[in-house]
Amino acid sequence: MADVVGNELADVGLHSAAAADFRHLTSELVRCAVMANREVGASWEQIGRPHRLSADAARARYGRARLLWPPPMPE
Repeated sequence: MADVVGNELADVGLHSAAAADFRHLTSELVRCAVMANREVGASWEQIGRPHRLSADAARARYGRARLLWPPPMPE
């Protein structure tokens, strides 16, 4: 992405597509961090707090998370 930021000939939509990839990868990073936190004994309340989620909401969002590699790309 850095190579084309200033390139006037870059494909239309390339920048927003790259940003969407980063958003997806960031989401995957958070999911992996939640799994790591659970592995070391963090409660759902502790996990939910920085995301402004209740323990129940954190459990609902991340409770079924499993490691998939490579992560599935959004449609």
